[in-house]
Amino acid sequence: MRRWLVLVALLLVMGGILGRMAWRSWRGREVSLATIGSGRVVTAVYATGRVDSDQRATLRARVAAPLAAVLVGPGEPVTEGQPVARQDEAALRLATERAVGELEAARAGFTQAKDEADRSEKLVREGLMAEDAWVRAREKARELAAQMAAKESAVRIAREQQSWAELRSPLAGVVTALLHRAGDPLREGDEVLTVVDLSRAYVRVAVDERDAGRVRAGQEVRMVFDAYPGQMLRGEVWRLVPAVDRLTKATDVLVSLPAERPPLQLDLTVTVNIVTGVVEDALVIPRDALEGVGSERGAFTPGADGRTVRRSLDIGACDEERCQVVSGLARGDRVIAPLPVGLKPGERVHVR
Repeated sequence: MRRWLVLVALLLVMGGILGRMAWRSWRGREVSLATIGSGRVVTAVYATGRVDSDQRATLRARVAAPLAAVLVGPGEPVTEGQPVARQDEAALRLATERAVGELEAARAGFTQAKDEADRSEKLVREGLMAEDAWVRAREKARELAAQMAAKESAVRIAREQQSWAELRSPLAGVVTALLHRAGDPLREGDEVLTVVDLSRAYVRVAVDERDAGRVRAGQEVRMVFDAYPGQMLRGEVWRLVPAVDRLTKATDVLVSLPAERPPLQLDLTVTVNIVTGVVEDALVIPRDALEGVGSERGAFTPGADGRTVRRSLDIGACDEERCQVVSGLARGDRVIAPLPVGLKPGERVHVR
């Protein structure tokens, strides 16, 4: 008896499952509808960029000497001409002192030679000395004068090189990187620190070469920084760089930033929409209601018999959410949106 009860229960369950499947098959897929209406379509080039600035400088050692002191820290603001680091100048100071000593010796020799030449000239005029002796004394004084001038130049160079031990910021900005610490040995040309001025920063955007022809200087740009996801900034296309990267197939577009903006950092990532066109009062359809590619697309509407009807559409401008319908639908028409995967014309559907 129990076996019969179990069998009957299984048959009932199977019948319920089959009945539900048959009911769903008869009703068709469950879909939702969207109404065709009017709206504003904004076409844009979508890309990513980063904060950049031409006002940046990396200070390098101009002489080979250990780094004696770093006078600023990362993130610290500096003014133009402010001392920011100092190298050990002991060797440079000795070189200056040696050049000064050689100059003093050259001056003493020149003074003595000039006096000798003056005395020789006087004796020649009085007929007490041969003229060729005066000529030799005069030439020696000229030779020592030239040597003294060279020593004076050497002193100026030595003092200038000694001043190179003190590194000064060439611009006002903020220290972004310390590349050496006090005590590090430095060779000529070694990088010490970097200063960046972000007051005149801009955004460098990599635009795919397929979109480059749609971008023009002066176009509106809408920007959202990863660091400030809830805040949209508006700028404009400033410059177009006339070169395409061979590897990325992208060209750089420079975008100006508004005066009112949150604190920015060098190389901060930003999502950019470059507005290339605006269509007002357009007949619009949701993008997720469309099938196909290009301007020849289609949408599905439910027929009176509950089966889908495909409508061929001519599509104009599109933004992230919707597209302009040029022809194929009228205001107030209802289309299936979002479009289920694999939906076919004539398939039975029901609206949820």
